[in-house]
Amino acid sequence: MIKYDDIFLILSILALDMQMHQLLVATMDVVQSLLYHPQRLLEFILVVVSIFAHFLEARQNIWSRILAFPIALTNIYVYSVRQLYGKVIYSIVFIFFNAYAYLRWKGTLHRKSVQITRISYKMLLSITGVSMLGSMVWTVIAYVYLNKFPLISTYGDTCYMFLGFIDKWLMSHKKLERWIIAVFRYIIFSLTCYQKDAIILSIQYLILSLIAIYGQIQWYISYKAMKI
Repeated sequence: MIKYDDIFLILSILALDMQMHQLLVATMDVVQSLLYHPQRLLEFILVVVSIFAHFLEARQNIWSRILAFPIALTNIYVYSVRQLYGKVIYSIVFIFFNAYAYLRWKGTLHRKSVQITRISYKMLLSITGVSMLGSMVWTVIAYVYLNKFPLISTYGDTCYMFLGFIDKWLMSHKKLERWIIAVFRYIIFSLTCYQKDAIILSIQYLILSLIAIYGQIQWYISYKAMKI
């Protein structure tokens, strides 16, 4: 005689088998989609490497600065296809920023590697406000003279660029408040990528915003340890 426990076990196994089958089918669909669309595959690889590099940056690992070079070069192509030209300009300038940051982080025989310090909240608000104001002005100019670009995505793209210049200057000097700017700009750019129908890239920047929060915590712990 079959017991209720046996029936429940059989149904559970069947349900688990169906879920595993659905998961396998969904995974295969994603893999096929990536293989048949080189642009999506490139974006997926870029997302994985970028997330790993940002995690290393949160840990103050010098390899984050090394990985940033091929990431920036790939960004130039990927975001030019997506017509996010603010990100393209930012990526070009970032290559030079990153070379400077690498030297600051690594140090030399005559200079120690840079340590985490802070800026005042007044300065943080000032540079953030100036960046956002500059973004608004540039967006209006682009919308008036290049009105084929959507207003919202253009502002998000431009805001990411202007805030990015400030963010990377603070990053190269290991200023603790750089992560505050990073969280803000990553969320903005995630919405921008979503509007451009770049779902993979949109998810990437949501993940990067979480890593930025993690980075803020890790850098604050290191900062407090140095103050003791």
